[in-house]
Amino acid sequence: MSKGKVRLSLDFECGWGVAQGGAWRANQAAGIYRNLRPALRRFTSRLDELEISATWAVVAGMVTPPESRDITHLRGQFANDMATFLAEADRETVDGRDLLEMVISMRCKQSFGTHTFSHLLFSDPEQGPEVVLQDLMRASEVSKSLGLDFSRIVFPRNHAGHFSTLQAVGITHARMPAINGHNPIARPGRIRRMLGAAIRPPSQVCEIKDTSGVILHHATEFLNWGAKAGNFKRMLHWRRVKQALAAAATGQDVHFWMHPFNLAEGTGLDHAVDKLLLEIGALRDAGKIDVMGF
Repeated sequence: MSKGKVRLSLDFECGWGVAQGGAWRANQAAGIYRNLRPALRRFTSRLDELEISATWAVVAGMVTPPESRDITHLRGQFANDMATFLAEADRETVDGRDLLEMVISMRCKQSFGTHTFSHLLFSDPEQGPEVVLQDLMRASEVSKSLGLDFSRIVFPRNHAGHFSTLQAVGITHARMPAINGHNPIARPGRIRRMLGAAIRPPSQVCEIKDTSGVILHHATEFLNWGAKAGNFKRMLHWRRVKQALAAAATGQDVHFWMHPFNLAEGTGLDHAVDKLLLEIGALRDAGKIDVMGF
């Protein structure tokens, strides 16, 4: 039997991921970004202990000095939301330079990618291809200045597109939603989401070369059940995670992802993820899987 693969990636965004629409306010009031610091320290320590490497897709604006957070290229309501966010959010909600330092200083070398400069949704009709290009170019400049790889992208909220633009700025691989998953732009109802989690089989990685030349890396299982999830939803969601890990142990290629701030939401996810990492490490040590980023 061939050895399976477990891939891990993180959408590394601090409060930038929910600046659009203003959800950062509630997260900030709940102390999530403050608690992210010790949560990330525990998480990276476990990765170091187990010698596990993941791909960290960094929102570039989060790791630039305040004077370099130029968002003048943005348009419409997103530009307004970002201006409010940068003007009013607490430093620890906006500034993730200390978080990046935790990752860079790990003994076990991690890999990196981009999550754009501003967490721009590629489906936003107010932005357009010229804004996407400028956002990616600014992200590229930040990555190069910090010595981070820029060849991989994780689309904010999985809203994919503009593949020729990705290729033009040097991106070779893009993390995509699972082929058998729901459309990330659609918003299925709660019952349909629950049925999908219960019925849909675990996603296997499938890489397809786009006509632009970019490799579209499909298949991801989300390692978060949601901050307000009840016991049944948690059980249902983690059942999928366990099924995916079991599939990897039988030779399949699976990909797990999450936002680091999910570990600080106080729902017990940090303990569940820690246990999962231990199981992944044990399977790797038993020679059943390889563990990597994407």
